[in-house]
Amino acid sequence: MKIQNILIGILGLVLSLSIFSCKNDDYKIGGDLHDPNVNMSTYDFLKSNKYGMFDTLLLLVDKAGLKEKLNQSNKTFFVPSDYAINNYVLARTLEIQKIDPFKKWTVDSIMKYEMARFADSLNIYFVNQPIVNDDLNAQGKIYKNLKNNEVVVSYEETDDEALGYNSNSSTKPKLVYFTYLYQKLDPNFDVSKIEYPVGTRTLVQTSNVRTTTGTVHVLSNSHTLFYHR
Repeated sequence: MKIQNILIGILGLVLSLSIFSCKNDDYKIGGDLHDPNVNMSTYDFLKSNKYGMFDTLLLLVDKAGLKEKLNQSNKTFFVPSDYAINNYVLARTLEIQKIDPFKKWTVDSIMKYEMARFADSLNIYFVNQPIVNDDLNAQGKIYKNLKNNEVVVSYEETDDEALGYNSNSSTKPKLVYFTYLYQKLDPNFDVSKIEYPVGTRTLVQTSNVRTTTGTVHVLSNSHTLFYHR
């Protein structure tokens, strides 16, 4: 991705978060409201992003032979953007530089050494059923990902002005969160208070996209691939 495309992409996704008066059956991207139904497969939808936000992800998907996994019917994909991959590469670089300050971890390193891990770990982002905003609530619902681990998906109001809240509006913005769990939850869990080491909450920055093969929710650019810590 070119730097200018990255900057434009950030602006577009920030704008998308600022729009909160849409109906539950709309989705938001690039600052505009759209019909949630996209007449293309999940893979092609990601590939068509005009900012190239998923170019590196799809490069790895192609290398691992996972295109058909992305397009399997009736699945929900919580998509890590290229920023998540970059955050992962930076984190891995910091780790190896504790041993050798001149070494770097790159996307090429992933392709050379970690493709088996990539193919397996991508399953944490898939749920084996469609999940749209209308299915969700503020308390959060527990689902199993394709690694057979529990995740929580919630649809919560916010009073954070950085996420679109306006005190002059009678309607609060609602946002989807994807919570990856490391531990079993208490039956009376409060989804808004889940934090490490129990789990990690990730904002969904573009939600409710319905492709011809499944459902797509795009995770925040602050996410790190595979929840690497």
